[in-house]
Amino acid sequence: MHAYGGLSILNGIPCGFGSTMALNLKAEVSVSTCEKHFCDYQSKLVRTIAEYFLIKHSLPKLRFSISSQIPQRSGLKSNSAVAVAAIKEVVHKFGIYEPSIPRLASELSIVSGTSVTGALDDASASYYGGVSITDNINMRIIRIFNFPYDASALLVPSGRRNVVNLKKMRGYASFFFELFEKANSGDLLGAMRLNGLAVAEILGYDKKPIIEAIKKGALASGISGNGPTYFVLCKEGDEDYFLDIINRMGLGAIKARVVGVGGVEGFHKKL
Repeated sequence: MHAYGGLSILNGIPCGFGSTMALNLKAEVSVSTCEKHFCDYQSKLVRTIAEYFLIKHSLPKLRFSISSQIPQRSGLKSNSAVAVAAIKEVVHKFGIYEPSIPRLASELSIVSGTSVTGALDDASASYYGGVSITDNINMRIIRIFNFPYDASALLVPSGRRNVVNLKKMRGYASFFFELFEKANSGDLLGAMRLNGLAVAEILGYDKKPIIEAIKKGALASGISGNGPTYFVLCKEGDEDYFLDIINRMGLGAIKARVVGVGGVEGFHKKL
């Protein structure tokens, strides 16, 4: 089973509401029974998922094989994608009922210490595709819908992730709540631009590449998640123009497409 990586529209830490759009970068997970007494796990998150199914559903010890296109610790939702894909695979393989795979992925992310909020927005976009808007505090999915434009994302790893000061981020709760209202009312690009700049400022990332990309006509630019990846969201067909700008800065970029609900690409409205 697979699940999608994603790009932040609204960081969920400051005010508890989050929004993520799915990208066509995938995590693929397969599962088999562990024949040894002791199973090796790739991370605390994967171990937590295995232990959940062992205790809750009396499954045997499980071995997970993971293949991912999503850079780890990048702000591109790799943990959520792995968690969702792993849970989907176990549920499918063993015929288990779980009322909400995104919510379970979020809850187990908190248990494992992988996420502070559970990142339900990330897990929801990873599972469904499209755009998610969620209340992460109350573990509630508010909306899942298609991003209304054809767009591509250029993802620029910036190296080391800066320290995330949770208290400082939550000090901006009222500002981010305004961004939530903006996104929930339909102004996704406005929310995304302001979120990307605000997260860069709060976490101490250089804002110059973001401002330059927006000046050059990017739909949005900023830091995804808590970093360190910069992103440039551009109209379909403008990828080479922005890739040239990125290359002239001595940087490399990963190219990805925005995907709709169900993983469908390339059917939205032109800008």
